[in-house]
Amino acid sequence: MRDPVRQLTHDHADINRRVLELGELVRSGGGADIAAPLRELSEQLFFHFAREEEGLFPFVADAVPACADQVRTMETAHDTICGSLARMVHLANAGGDRDAIAQLFQRFESAYADHASAETALFASLDQTLDSEQRARLAALVAGL
Repeated sequence: MRDPVRQLTHDHADINRRVLELGELVRSGGGADIAAPLRELSEQLFFHFAREEEGLFPFVADAVPACADQVRTMETAHDTICGSLARMVHLANAGGDRDAIAQLFQRFESAYADHASAETALFASLDQTLDSEQRARLAALVAGL
């Protein structure tokens, strides 16, 4: 069995890399098409957030009640991040102004960085807190998504 906390952490590492790459592309201001990388990031990020919200977050709220407020804050951050990313995808697909996309990306990037830090702290806490039975339950929840 793959450890579910480490798997979610690994998933986030790949997303972090994609966000950095997209940031370079957006800031380059060149003629490169950014619609496809934005769509790819949104699909990956939406899937990752869905796994967290449908599996990890309810589990954490039940298994580690002390983290319930932190989970609710992270859910709100998901909405902010997804909203700005969806707007960027829409603008890019419509051939929108690159400056407008760049401004949205700055807000997205800031919200994402804050969220990633909070998530890293949550994963570190879970890694130290969860026992083997809880890890097995979490693995089953996340695998089913």
